Amino acid sequence: MSRAELPATSTIAITSGRGRSRQARLEMRWGFLMVAPMLIGFSIFFLIALGSSLILGFTEWKMVESPHWIGFQNYRDVLRDPDFRTAMVNTFAIAIPHVILRITIGLSLAIALNSKIRFRTFYRVVFFLPVVTMPVAIGTIWKWLYDPGFGPINGFLGRVGLPQPEWLTDRWWAVVAVVIVLLWSGVGYDMIIFLAGLQAIPRDYYDAAALDGASGWQQFRDITLPLLTPTTFFLTVIGIIYSLQVFDLVYVMTRIGEVNQLPTVVYFIYDEGFRNFRMGYAISVAWVLLIIILIFTLIQFRLQKRWVNY
Repeated sequence: MSRAELPATSTIAITSGRGRSRQARLEMRWGFLMVAPMLIGFSIFFLIALGSSLILGFTEWKMVESPHWIGFQNYRDVLRDPDFRTAMVNTFAIAIPHVILRITIGLSLAIALNSKIRFRTFYRVVFFLPVVTMPVAIGTIWKWLYDPGFGPINGFLGRVGLPQPEWLTDRWWAVVAVVIVLLWSGVGYDMIIFLAGLQAIPRDYYDAAALDGASGWQQFRDITLPLLTPTTFFLTVIGIIYSLQVFDLVYVMTRIGEVNQLPTVVYFIYDEGFRNFRMGYAISVAWVLLIIILIFTLIQFRLQKRWVNY
């Protein structure tokens, strides 16, 4: 049948189909145009910078001179560097207790503030406020609080007859001090996420369990914890990533004069790159840290099948 012999309904269908096709192409062009500024910025400031850093990690670059290629020498030096190993130990000493305590305290606060208590909205705001406070301001205030000479924390400990530790000059007390501040400033975020997870659990589950005679602990163990595993998994992943990259609080709190009592990996990168002017070496350390974070993240995603219930 020729085009002229097509029924009117077929002609209308062909015409409307072409119209929709033109409309779809027009919408696609406008869509690409709208996201172009973001894509251009992402390409310039992330993808190109990422590729450049990967190349510069194989060079010796002192910033005041042109980089020259040295292959894998930087990465071999990283693995043999005792200062890098010390920074890794410090980082994990902070990350492990921080993640465990942050999840535990965040969940405890969420459960408490999910119950019907007076002023619970006020308490939620109070616990969340440190999350939106600038880390440099937090570090400055807590550095004063921890001061061994005139800080109020040691002043209180002295009045009640307890030891007054050198919070920021002794390495392991510095770990305790930084973990406390990280918890104070970040546990409110976990609390809010856990609250959202708790409120997403249908109340019918608890009512049915109560009818079967389940105690409060049994309801928490068999209903709350399993249904919160996706939330716990998410907070564990971002908690580990954040802990392995801690820098600002360490820079402000534990840097006494020109010496840092608790250098972490990111502080080690800063120190090598911007103080020792070994930028190529610092970039290679950053890539090593990226690989470590990637390995931990992949392990967590692999293990989630064993304990996360969706």
